[in-house]
Amino acid sequence: MKEFSFATKIYLYLTYIAGIAILVLHISRIELSNLWMLGILCLLASLTLILKVEGATNRSHYSFSFLVYGFTFALYGIPAALLVIVVSNLAEWAWNRPPWFIQLFNTGCYLLVMQAAGVLYHWINPAHALASWQAVLAIAVSMAAFNLLNHLMVGIVVWLARGENFKRSGVFDFFPIMLDLALLYFGASLSLVWVYNHFALVLFLIPIYLIYSTLRVPALERQTEIDGKTGLFNHQYFKQQVGNELSRANRFDRPLAIIMADLDLLRNINNTYGHLAGDEVLIGVSRILKQSVREYDVAARFGGEEFAILLPETTIQQAYERAEYIRNAIEATEFTIPTSVSPIRATMSFGVACRESFGQTTDEIIHNADTALYHSKLSGRNNSFAYANEAYVNFLQGQNKDQPSPNAVGEEAHSGRPVEADAHESGSRSAGSSVSEQEVTEGETKSDLNQPKVSDEPHRSNLTVNLYIGTVTLLSLAFFAVMFRLTEPLPYLASLSEWISLLVISALITMSEWYSVNLYFRQTAISTSAIPILVGYLLFGPMGTLIVSLTVAATLFLKYRSPVSRFFFNFGNHILAGTLCGALMLATGKDLLAAHPIAQIFISLAAALVMYLSTTWLIAIGMGLDLKQPARQIWKEQYSWLAFYYAGIGLIAYTLIVGYQYDRTAGILLMVVPMIFLRLSQKQYVSRTREVVVELREKNQSLKKSSEEIIELNQGLLETLSEVIDLCDPCMLGHSKQVGYYATEIAKIMKLNDKQVELIRKGALLHDIGMIGIPENIRAKPGRLTVEEFGIMKRHAVLGAELVGKSRSLRPLMPILGQHHEFFDGTGYPDQLKGNQISIEARIVAVADAIEAMSGNRPYRKALTLPDIISEIKKQAAAQFDPLVVEAAVRLLERPASSRETGSEIQTELSPKWETSAPPS
Repeated sequence: MKEFSFATKIYLYLTYIAGIAILVLHISRIELSNLWMLGILCLLASLTLILKVEGATNRSHYSFSFLVYGFTFALYGIPAALLVIVVSNLAEWAWNRPPWFIQLFNTGCYLLVMQAAGVLYHWINPAHALASWQAVLAIAVSMAAFNLLNHLMVGIVVWLARGENFKRSGVFDFFPIMLDLALLYFGASLSLVWVYNHFALVLFLIPIYLIYSTLRVPALERQTEIDGKTGLFNHQYFKQQVGNELSRANRFDRPLAIIMADLDLLRNINNTYGHLAGDEVLIGVSRILKQSVREYDVAARFGGEEFAILLPETTIQQAYERAEYIRNAIEATEFTIPTSVSPIRATMSFGVACRESFGQTTDEIIHNADTALYHSKLSGRNNSFAYANEAYVNFLQGQNKDQPSPNAVGEEAHSGRPVEADAHESGSRSAGSSVSEQEVTEGETKSDLNQPKVSDEPHRSNLTVNLYIGTVTLLSLAFFAVMFRLTEPLPYLASLSEWISLLVISALITMSEWYSVNLYFRQTAISTSAIPILVGYLLFGPMGTLIVSLTVAATLFLKYRSPVSRFFFNFGNHILAGTLCGALMLATGKDLLAAHPIAQIFISLAAALVMYLSTTWLIAIGMGLDLKQPARQIWKEQYSWLAFYYAGIGLIAYTLIVGYQYDRTAGILLMVVPMIFLRLSQKQYVSRTREVVVELREKNQSLKKSSEEIIELNQGLLETLSEVIDLCDPCMLGHSKQVGYYATEIAKIMKLNDKQVELIRKGALLHDIGMIGIPENIRAKPGRLTVEEFGIMKRHAVLGAELVGKSRSLRPLMPILGQHHEFFDGTGYPDQLKGNQISIEARIVAVADAIEAMSGNRPYRKALTLPDIISEIKKQAAAQFDPLVVEAAVRLLERPASSRETGSEIQTELSPKWETSAPPS
C-alpha cells in the first residue's frame, strides 16, 4: 500500500472507516430467527465470489454475488445483506488471498452503497410490503443506486491509484453496468417468488445456467487467440492487432515498433535434455516476455521457438532497449528441468523494426524486424539489432550493454499522460464491480525477480507537479477571496438579465471548448473560448470569474476525461487570471460600463494581456517541472507568439462589451455570429494545413528515400573506383578500402566530427587515383625504382588532386590527395609542406596508408609483424608523421584483434623489416 499516493490512501481509509461504522450500526439488528437461511445465503455468496467466470480479458471476471446480495436485501433488509457481504468477502480473501487493503476496500464499498440503497428503498417503500407497486419501484431505484454508486467508487480508486479515467478503466461501460443491474434485479425479484413458493426457485436454475454459459463465451473466444503451450497470443491474433495499431499510428502519425525474437539453439536443448526440457524453456521464456512488457503491448508466439512483441507508442530506440532488457533477463534465468541435475540456461536473439513511413504494410515491418533478427543470429546469437534506414543498428554501442534502461518503453515524457490502452486490454470490468490487485497497483506488488522495476523518477516528477497544482489552486482561491471582499459593494449581477447573460456566456464557452478544432498535432486543439472568457471576467466581476472558471475546467475535464488534478489546475489558472483582471479594473476605481470608451479599450487590452501572461506562464512552469526544462524556454517556444492573438481578443472583447452596454442579453448573443465564422475559418485553415502537412511529410519521406539512394549510389561508385585504382597493381588489391578503414578509425579515436570522418573516408578510398596517370612500366615495376622513375611516381599526388578538383562534389578531397605524401618535418612531396600546413585529414591518411603498406606482402618484401609496424610508426613520429595521429594509430593497433573489424587482418608472422626506401604505395 505504500506505493499509493496520499489522496488514494485517504480515500481508502475513509472507505474502511465508513464501512466499519455502517456494519457496527446494523450488526445488532440481524434477526436470529432467520439465521439458518442467512447461513445458506452466506455460503452461496462465498461460492459465487470464489468460483468466478473469466471474462474477455485477463483483467475482467464475472460473479453471481450480486444476485445473492439483491435477494438478501429485498427479503431480509439491510442488516442481513451487510452480513452476507462481509462473510462472502472474508471467504474470498481466505481462498484467493488478494492484498488485504484491496479486499477491505471492496467490502467497505459494498457496505456503503448497500446503506445508500437501503435509505432509498425505505423512503419509497416505508411499509416494506412486497406485494405492492411501491416495492417494485423501490427495488428498481435502490438496486440501480447500489450499482451506479459501486461502479463510481471503484472508478474513483482506480483513477486515484493509476491515473485511469472512467473511460479507460471501463467502469461505466454498458455491458458491466447492465450485467450487474440485471443480476441485482434478478436476485431481488426472486425474493418475491420465495415469499409465495419456495420450491419455485428451482425453475430459475435454468436461466441462471444460461447466463453463466453466456458469460463464459468471451473467455472461450479468447482461448482461440491464445497459444496453448506458452499462454501468449497466437500468430493470427498478433497479425490482426498489428494491422489495427498500424492504422491508428498512420492516422495520428504515432510511433509503432515490433520486436521479433528467436530462442538460440533450442534443438540442442531438445536433443540433449529431451523435448520436455525444451517445452519448459519455452514456457519460462514466455513468462519473462509477459512480465517484461506493458499491459497494452501484445506478446505472441509467432511459431516454433520464434516470438513477437507489438509495442504501440514506442520509438525504435525505446523498443531496442526493451529488447535488450528482455535479452538480459533470459540470459540470467536458470531453468530447472527434471532431466538435468543442475539448472540449464538459454539465450535469445532479437530484431527490432518500426513504422518508418505512411505507406508501410504490416508484412513489411515484420519482415524488417525478421531480417534484423537473422542479422543478430549471424552476428553470434544472443544479440539485438534494429533495422533502421536500411541498416542494422546497435543503439547501445559505447554503452554498458548489460544494463539497458528498463523504463524506456512507451513513456510519453513530454506529455505526462498515460498512453491509451489497446482495445483488447481496456475491456469491461467484472460483474459485481470491484477493484483487483492488478488494477490498483499495476502489478508493482509482484515480487518476481524478472519483473522490470519502475524508476521512482516519474513518481517524484508527478509529486512535484501535484504539489505545484495544489499550491496554484490554493493561492488562486485565497487571492479570489480577498478580491471578492474588496469588490462586494460593486453592482455585479444585480438583475435577472445579467444572470441570463452570464449563463449565455457559459454556454458559449462550453460549446467553443467542446467543439474545438483538433490540430494535426496530437492532443492539441484551438477554440474561440478566450473571447467569452475575457468578457465574463470583465463584465461580471468575481462571481462571473468563479462561474466562468468552473465552466472551462468542467468542460475540459468532461471532454478529455482528464485526471482530477487537471481540473483543479485549469480551475485555479482561470480563477487567478480572472482575479487579476478584476484587480486591474479595481485599480481604475470605476465600473467598466461607466468608464470612458478609451478607458474601456485600454482595460480590455490590458486584461487580455494579463490573461495571456498569467495562463501561459502557469502552464509553462508546470510543464517545466514535469519535463525538467526551463519554464522560460518552454514559454518562449510554445506561447510567446500568442501575444498579438490576445491583443486581437482584447479588441473583440471591447466590441462585445459595447454591445452588452446597450442591450444586455441581445448584445451577448451577437457574440455567437463572429464566433461561428471564426470557428469555420479555423476549421478550414486547420483542414488545409493538415493536408499540406501530410503532403509535405510524404514528400519529405520520398525525398529522404531518394537522398539515401543517391548516397548509396555514390558510395558504391567510390568503392568501385577505389577497386579500379587498385587493379592497376595486382599486389595492391583491396589496399584503398583498407586504408579507408584505418583512416576512419583513427579519425574517430581523435574525436573528429562526423563531417571530417566522412571526408577522410572518401579521401582514403581515392588517395591513389593519380596512379592512373603513371606509366604502367613504372607503376608495376617489381624491383627498385631509379631516381628518375621515382620522380615520375611522385607526380601521382598532384595528378590525383587535379582529377578530383574537376568535380565540384569531390573538390573538398583535393588537400587529402595532394598532401598525403607530405612529411611532418617538411621533407615530403610535392610541396614540402610542414607541420600544421598539412591538413589534418591528409596527415591521418598518410599514417593509415603506411600502416596498410607495411601490413601487406609486396614483391620486394614481406609483411611486417604488428609489433614492428607499431615500432616503425612511433620511430617516424614528428619526422614523417604527426605525433598526435601516431598516438591514435597506436591505440587502434593495440586493440584486441576481435575489436578491429578490418577487411583483412594484419599479418602477425615473423617477416623482414619494412624497407623505407621502397616506392610509395
